[in-house]
Amino acid sequence: MQHDNTKSHGLLRLLTQGFLVHAEKKTASELGDRSKYIGMSDIGKGMECMRSAVASKLGLSGIPAATAVGGLAPDDVARTLERQITLQRGHWQEHGIEKALLATGVKLLPQLEICIVHSGVPIKAHLDFTLVWGGLRPAVRILELKSNARIPESLYASYEAQLYGQVGLLKSCWSEPCFSVPETELKSVTFPQAIQSVFNVALPESSNNVDIEAWVLSISLSEVRPFGPYLPDQAMLEACLQTAVAIWRTAGDMRAGNLELNALDYCQGFHPLCDWCDVNADCPKFQAVNIPTDSACGLELEELAMLKKQKTALEERIAESEKRIRQTYHLVGGQDWISTGDHRFRVVTVAGRRTLDRSLVADKLISLIGDELKTQSALEQCEKEGKPHERLYISKINKPLKSAA
Repeated sequence: MQHDNTKSHGLLRLLTQGFLVHAEKKTASELGDRSKYIGMSDIGKGMECMRSAVASKLGLSGIPAATAVGGLAPDDVARTLERQITLQRGHWQEHGIEKALLATGVKLLPQLEICIVHSGVPIKAHLDFTLVWGGLRPAVRILELKSNARIPESLYASYEAQLYGQVGLLKSCWSEPCFSVPETELKSVTFPQAIQSVFNVALPESSNNVDIEAWVLSISLSEVRPFGPYLPDQAMLEACLQTAVAIWRTAGDMRAGNLELNALDYCQGFHPLCDWCDVNADCPKFQAVNIPTDSACGLELEELAMLKKQKTALEERIAESEKRIRQTYHLVGGQDWISTGDHRFRVVTVAGRRTLDRSLVADKLISLIGDELKTQSALEQCEKEGKPHERLYISKINKPLKSAA
């Protein structure tokens, strides 16, 4: 069957426009005008890359308005749609997680807002989920959801800064009229007042008598992993507030024409989030020799990038297929080989790789030697460093969108 490419592109444009309209409405209803305050995600981004944080605050994201989709080239429609699916997936997962938590009977507030003014800078925190327990051992848990294609081994510093800002504001503003509950008339109330009104649960007037933690739930398409707990830390809160002030004042200087974007500090070294930065096309970090795309070298580099993308997709398909086959093998009670065509298959248990636990070795040696310094010295003398090696990084350039011819 042949497909009409013109109609296919029309359908993709319609879907892309729908995503953008929905995103604009959702942002306006839940987060308001983000140009008028500094949010926790701005702070997290600013701690790693001031250039990216300020560009985002000035609306230099490169995301087109919904009304502009009709004028985009087909490649840019596809790129915008891919980006929107990735961003919107987090909201879909948020809705599902909320339903799952509410099914347990837990007392939960979605999108609780904390609003303060610090050194003349308006700052807001929007907490994905706030869970509350009253009684003799009152407790509050903040859950921040992060949608990831793959669950990271450890959290990005920007995510952790966001959590420290949220949990720090909750504790420090506890008895101040800084809290608002969406879709209710509760505006500018204290946290205990909000909880009393919504759940009829009495909480202490001081946060010092409450067990407060913040957690991140990292969610992929098939896995959820919690990271935490993050506890209120006054030093971390102060760092977050100082970063908020720096972003706000720097954005003001840029609006006044006193600063250029490329004069701002940017993330140093390799960082996986750089690929997602909307202003990485002309970032000073990536100043390099520009090779024409139609040259032999340019064509080979483009082909390599395409092959690595295909490899990643293929590896994901292989992993899914292997998982499915292993499950089926166990369900049918397989204990022997399964043959089909020219191939045989069997699931076997392979012993885990044996590794040396350095901290455990150190503890054992300290107990035998009785001297921590001598133990550390002995361990360092036994270490072997591998030879340096080269690694090729390929990073996506998020170019400005083009109009359709």
